[in-house]
Amino acid sequence: MQRITRVHSSSIAGTKSGARKAFTLIELLIVVAIIAILAAIAVPNFLEAQVRSKVSKCKADMRSLRTAMEAYRLDYNRYLPDEGADQTDRLAWTRLTSPVAYITSIPLDPFTPPSGGRRNPNAPNYFEYGADSRVGSAHGWPPEMQAVGLEYWMLSPGPDQDYDLGDKYGAWGDGSPWVRLDAGTGTLEVLYDGTNGTRSSGDIIASNKRAYN
Repeated sequence: MQRITRVHSSSIAGTKSGARKAFTLIELLIVVAIIAILAAIAVPNFLEAQVRSKVSKCKADMRSLRTAMEAYRLDYNRYLPDEGADQTDRLAWTRLTSPVAYITSIPLDPFTPPSGGRRNPNAPNYFEYGADSRVGSAHGWPPEMQAVGLEYWMLSPGPDQDYDLGDKYGAWGDGSPWVRLDAGTGTLEVLYDGTNGTRSSGDIIASNKRAYN
C-alpha cells in the first residue's frame, strides 16, 4: 500500500512541475508586444536602407551610362541622338549596346513613376533621356541650353516617383532651369537631396557636364 501511495504522489508532483513550466496568457501577451515593438522599429529602418540603396544604384548606373556616352562620342563625334518621344527612349539607349557594346546592358531606373507619368507605362523603365541632337535635325534645344554646353541629360524621378524638373519647369523647350542648375542657383528644389529624408522630393539628374545630385 505504501508503494502505491508513493507512485501516486510522484505523479501528482510531476503534474505540478509540468504546470509550472507552461506560459501564462500575460506572459504570451508581453512577448507578442515586444515582437511588435521591435518590428515597428526595424521595418522603417529597413525601408529607408532600401531607398538609400536604390538611390546609390541609380547614381552608379548614371555614371556608367555617362562613361559609355563618352566612348560613343569618340566614335561618332556626337552623343546619342534623341528619338523624339518619351516612349522611345529605348531606341536611343540601345544604340550603346549595338552594333558596338559601349555598355553590356542598359540599366533600368529603380524608381518607377505612376502610370500617369511621362514615360510609357508599358515600356521598360529606362532613364528619361533628352539630347540636343535629334533624329532628323541637328539641334533641338533653345540657345540657353546650348550656351551652357548642355548636349544631353538623363533623368530619374527619384524616391517620390515624380518628375519635378520635367513637370514643373518643362525640361523641353525651356533653357532657364538648366542655366540656373549649371550656375548652382535657383530651381535647386528639383534636385533630390537625401539629407532631407529618403522620401524627399526632387529628381536624380545627370548630363554630359556632370551629375547634379
